[in-house]
Amino acid sequence: MPGPARFPPSVRLHKPAEFKLVFAEGKKLRRAPLSVSYRRNTLQDARLGLAIAKKAVAKAHDRNRIKRLIREEFRHNRARLPAVDLVFFAQTGLAAVPNPALRGLLSDLWTQVIERCARSSPAPSAPTSAS
Repeated sequence: MPGPARFPPSVRLHKPAEFKLVFAEGKKLRRAPLSVSYRRNTLQDARLGLAIAKKAVAKAHDRNRIKRLIREEFRHNRARLPAVDLVFFAQTGLAAVPNPALRGLLSDLWTQVIERCARSSPAPSAPTSAS
Protein backbone atom coordinates (compact mmCIF):
# COMPACT_ATOMS: atom_id res chain seq x y z
CA MET A 1 0.00 0.00 0.00
CA PRO A 2 1.78 3.19 -1.11
CA GLY A 3 1.84 6.56 0.58
CA PRO A 4 0.56 7.76 3.94
CA ALA A 5 -2.09 5.02 4.25
CA ARG A 6 0.58 2.43 5.16
CA PHE A 7 1.13 1.21 8.72
CA PRO A 8 4.90 0.64 8.97
CA PRO A 9 6.60 -0.46 12.19
CA SER A 10 7.95 3.07 12.72
CA VAL A 11 4.43 4.34 13.54
CA ARG A 12 3.67 1.65 16.13
CA LEU A 13 4.46 1.54 19.81
CA HIS A 14 6.34 -1.70 20.44
CA LYS A 15 8.02 -1.67 23.84
CA PRO A 16 6.27 -1.82 27.22
CA ALA A 17 8.31 1.22 28.28
CA GLU A 18 6.74 3.27 25.47
CA PHE A 19 3.25 2.30 26.61
CA LYS A 20 4.11 3.05 30.26
CA LEU A 21 5.42 6.49 29.34
CA VAL A 22 2.20 7.38 27.52
CA PHE A 23 0.06 6.13 30.42
CA ALA A 24 2.22 7.89 33.04
CA GLU A 25 2.78 11.25 31.36
CA GLY A 26 0.02 11.39 28.78
CA LYS A 27 -3.35 13.05 28.82
CA LYS A 28 -6.50 11.00 28.59
CA LEU A 29 -9.66 11.36 26.57
CA ARG A 30 -12.64 9.14 27.26
CA ARG A 31 -15.57 8.59 24.97
CA ALA A 32 -17.19 5.59 26.65
CA PRO A 33 -16.58 2.77 26.00
CA LEU A 34 -13.27 3.75 24.33
CA SER A 35 -10.44 5.83 25.74
CA VAL A 36 -7.14 7.12 24.46
CA SER A 37 -4.02 8.31 26.26
CA TYR A 38 -1.80 10.57 24.21
CA ARG A 39 1.54 12.27 24.66
CA ARG A 40 3.53 14.50 22.34
CA ASN A 41 6.70 12.88 21.01
CA THR A 42 9.92 14.16 19.46
CA LEU A 43 9.47 12.24 16.24
CA GLN A 44 7.90 13.46 13.02
CA ASP A 45 4.99 11.01 13.02
CA ALA A 46 2.16 9.96 15.24
CA ARG A 47 2.53 6.45 16.66
CA LEU A 48 -0.19 4.02 17.70
CA GLY A 49 -0.44 1.49 20.50
CA LEU A 50 -3.41 -0.72 21.30
CA ALA A 51 -4.31 -2.09 24.73
CA ILE A 52 -7.61 -3.85 24.14
CA ALA A 53 -7.82 -6.18 27.14
CA LYS A 54 -9.62 -9.49 27.28
CA LYS A 55 -11.28 -8.29 30.49
CA ALA A 56 -13.01 -5.46 28.61
CA VAL A 57 -13.68 -7.33 25.33
CA ALA A 58 -14.03 -11.04 26.08
CA LYS A 59 -14.18 -12.56 22.60
CA ALA A 60 -11.09 -12.64 20.41
CA HIS A 61 -12.99 -11.91 17.21
CA ASP A 62 -14.41 -8.74 18.80
CA ARG A 63 -10.95 -7.62 20.01
CA ASN A 64 -9.52 -8.27 16.54
CA ARG A 65 -12.36 -6.35 14.84
CA ILE A 66 -11.87 -3.38 17.15
CA LYS A 67 -8.09 -3.33 16.73
CA ARG A 68 -8.37 -3.69 12.95
CA LEU A 69 -10.81 -0.78 12.80
CA ILE A 70 -8.65 1.45 15.02
CA ARG A 71 -5.57 0.70 12.89
CA GLU A 72 -7.51 1.42 9.69
CA GLU A 73 -8.80 4.74 11.00
CA PHE A 74 -5.30 5.64 12.25
CA ARG A 75 -3.86 5.00 8.78
CA HIS A 76 -6.45 7.30 7.20
CA ASN A 77 -5.99 10.07 9.80
CA ARG A 78 -2.23 9.82 10.34
CA ALA A 79 -1.42 12.77 8.07
CA ARG A 80 -3.72 15.03 10.13
CA LEU A 81 -2.25 14.03 13.49
CA PRO A 82 0.61 15.89 15.16
CA ALA A 83 3.72 14.08 16.44
CA VAL A 84 1.98 12.23 19.24
CA ASP A 85 2.00 8.76 20.79
CA LEU A 86 -1.51 7.31 21.17
CA VAL A 87 -2.61 4.30 23.20
CA PHE A 88 -6.22 3.18 22.83
CA PHE A 89 -7.84 1.08 25.53
CA ALA A 90 -11.31 -0.32 25.97
CA GLN A 91 -13.92 -0.34 28.69
CA THR A 92 -16.63 -2.95 29.10
CA GLY A 93 -19.28 -2.69 26.41
CA LEU A 94 -17.04 -1.83 23.47
CA ALA A 95 -17.74 -5.19 21.83
CA ALA A 96 -21.40 -4.21 21.41
CA VAL A 97 -20.57 -1.01 19.48
CA PRO A 98 -21.17 -1.48 15.74
CA ASN A 99 -18.49 -0.45 13.24
CA PRO A 100 -20.18 2.78 12.02
CA ALA A 101 -20.61 4.01 15.60
CA LEU A 102 -17.02 3.08 16.43
CA ARG A 103 -15.80 5.02 13.38
CA GLY A 104 -17.74 8.07 14.59
CA LEU A 105 -16.28 7.68 18.07
CA LEU A 106 -12.77 7.49 16.63
CA SER A 107 -13.41 10.53 14.44
CA ASP A 108 -14.36 12.52 17.55
CA LEU A 109 -11.24 11.33 19.37
CA TRP A 110 -8.91 12.23 16.45
CA THR A 111 -10.42 15.73 16.34
CA GLN A 112 -10.06 16.20 20.10
CA VAL A 113 -6.42 15.05 20.11
CA ILE A 114 -5.57 17.38 17.21
CA GLU A 115 -7.26 20.36 18.91
CA ARG A 116 -5.70 19.71 22.30
CA CYS A 117 -2.21 19.25 20.86
CA ALA A 118 -2.56 22.48 18.86
CA ARG A 119 -3.36 24.36 22.09
CA SER A 120 -0.61 22.75 24.16
CA SER A 121 3.11 23.39 24.26
CA PRO A 122 5.55 22.09 21.64
CA ALA A 123 6.86 18.53 21.65
CA PRO A 124 9.08 17.47 24.57
CA SER A 125 12.84 17.52 24.09
CA ALA A 126 13.51 14.11 25.70
CA PRO A 127 13.31 10.98 23.53
CA THR A 128 10.10 8.98 23.95
CA SER A 129 11.40 5.47 23.41
CA ALA A 130 13.43 3.41 25.83
CA SER A 131 16.47 1.96 24.09
